Amino acid sequence: MHAQERARRSEEALFQRLSSIFDWQLSRRQQRQYTQKLKDGFTFVLTDPAKSILWTSNSFLSMTGYRNQDVVGKTPRILHGPGTNPTVLQQIRDALQQHKPVQAELINYRKSGDAYVCQVAIDPMYNSQGELTHFLAVEQEVR
Repeated sequence: MHAQERARRSEEALFQRLSSIFDWQLSRRQQRQYTQKLKDGFTFVLTDPAKSILWTSNSFLSMTGYRNQDVVGKTPRILHGPGTNPTVLQQIRDALQQHKPVQAELINYRKSGDAYVCQVAIDPMYNSQGELTHFLAVEQEVR
């Protein structure tokens, strides 16, 4: 097994553990979809309800050039720059304030300052008591 394959499997197992630790109420279908997206190289960003980054997938780190210590404790605003559309950001904020899932296309920025366009889907994550515990952003670079 190649190192990349081992790292991906380890990351999938970590996501499964996070789901269990935080008692997320995910259907088997949702669990499979998230796992498949990790396998397919989508980037994951997990935040607390205040939007502070708690964890990112390795593919996020590779895509953006950031290291874990650069992003953990920060908000996703670190990815925004002059080309990031404020109207789209407001639509995302409004949806998250209402604890609703949201999808958008955004211009984000790598640590190097280079812009990239990504499709992002953000889901509120709830525990078995129905409490919002996290937001999970799943991104894919589209150009």
